[in-house]
Amino acid sequence: MQQRAASARSAGLKLILVGCLAFVLWIPAMLVYTLVWDRSSRADQVTAEIFQTVGGRQNINGPIILVPVVIDTGETDKKGAAIKRSTAVAYTPRALEIDAKVDTETRKRSIFDATIYSADIQLSGKFDPLQAPKLSLGNVEMNWGQAILVIGFGNTSDLKGLRDDPALSVNGRRATARFEPVNDLPAALGDNGAYSVHMAGVGIPMPINPSRNGFSFDLNLKLAGGGSLFFSPVGEETTLVMNADWPAPGFQGEYLPTNHDITDAGFDAQWRVPYLGRNLPRSFFIDGNLGGRLSVNSFGVEFVATKSPYKSVNRALKYALMFIGVVLLTFFLIEAIIGVRAHPAQYILLGAAQVIFYLMTLALAEQIGFDKAFLITAAATVTLSGFYAASVFGSRLYGFVAFGAFSSAYGLIYLLMKAEDYALLIGSTTAFAAIALTMYITRNLDWYGVAAPAAVNKETS
Repeated sequence: MQQRAASARSAGLKLILVGCLAFVLWIPAMLVYTLVWDRSSRADQVTAEIFQTVGGRQNINGPIILVPVVIDTGETDKKGAAIKRSTAVAYTPRALEIDAKVDTETRKRSIFDATIYSADIQLSGKFDPLQAPKLSLGNVEMNWGQAILVIGFGNTSDLKGLRDDPALSVNGRRATARFEPVNDLPAALGDNGAYSVHMAGVGIPMPINPSRNGFSFDLNLKLAGGGSLFFSPVGEETTLVMNADWPAPGFQGEYLPTNHDITDAGFDAQWRVPYLGRNLPRSFFIDGNLGGRLSVNSFGVEFVATKSPYKSVNRALKYALMFIGVVLLTFFLIEAIIGVRAHPAQYILLGAAQVIFYLMTLALAEQIGFDKAFLITAAATVTLSGFYAASVFGSRLYGFVAFGAFSSAYGLIYLLMKAEDYALLIGSTTAFAAIALTMYITRNLDWYGVAAPAAVNKETS
């Protein structure tokens, strides 16, 4: 009876200490969070390296037509010579239809992997008759015979993603000229090659006769890349149809698809961007950053990694304080019910096991995947905690009770990690339920230990 009285007197203090201990153990859990961040950063670095070996994150800008021009500004220098400026006019297609078929695969390096793809892209459309721009001041000399058709990429390193020379047909006839890197085109462009398109890409000579009607084109690109595939809406009306075997697309960029269908086998998506929605004129003088101007409104698909363990572990760590508190609170409630005292050191050991659980899960998830890693580490931690509770309380029954309670807690963690959209609702409801259960179980507990000594004195008299 004296032991029970002492237990009652220390129950309130012990509950406070349990709460403080949960906060203390939360600190090493956050240190695990920094380790997750470090490993995630390393994984991102390796992924980017894999992407670059196959072509990188591709962003297709084009096709457009560039016509070199010489602008007579109407001014003269000190010697009386006319001041002229060399530049180019960019013309966009009247219509652009893009059909992209994408096959993905997973490339591994060490314990990390990345999603790469090969794409068969067909670009079809039409250019209206081209007209020289009108200036309020000065005259424009158009070099129609030196026009080029250009396809832009994100940067020069992305050109390694080309798996074959682009195949161009104009009005149904195959072009005989070959594509070249834009910066390697003949120096005769403009005024002794004085203008530069300032865009990574490839181009092909496209002499224009402005007196003729417009022309249609068909362009085939066989392209490899990694991570994402984007397009710029350079057509006055741009449509894109993309079919891929990736089941987890992330539609990104300035425009979302008008229609899409996602299954376990892949996805189909369609985009349509009208002229006024693309925020780009039909023709314009290039300003030294043509690639940036075209790609600012790009859109497409991010091939989202679905097997990364770091996002799931991070989500679990967000609720680490609540989880550790629930485990320690369960241990305290069993102690309060049966009246067997547990030493603070035993609470520390139990809480440390929960912290190490996160570390073990991260280490195993990098090797065998998150789901299997969680199952193994959770089973090991719950079994260890259950046996430890049975030893501390000297009862197999309460060991099984602890085992069941801990199993429920780990099941809750798994549910929180999988139900991302409802994680906050589930977590807050669980916290409320834990407090309510504690209040119910301890409703008759003598926190001050006043009644217990009175009962002891009555028995001894």
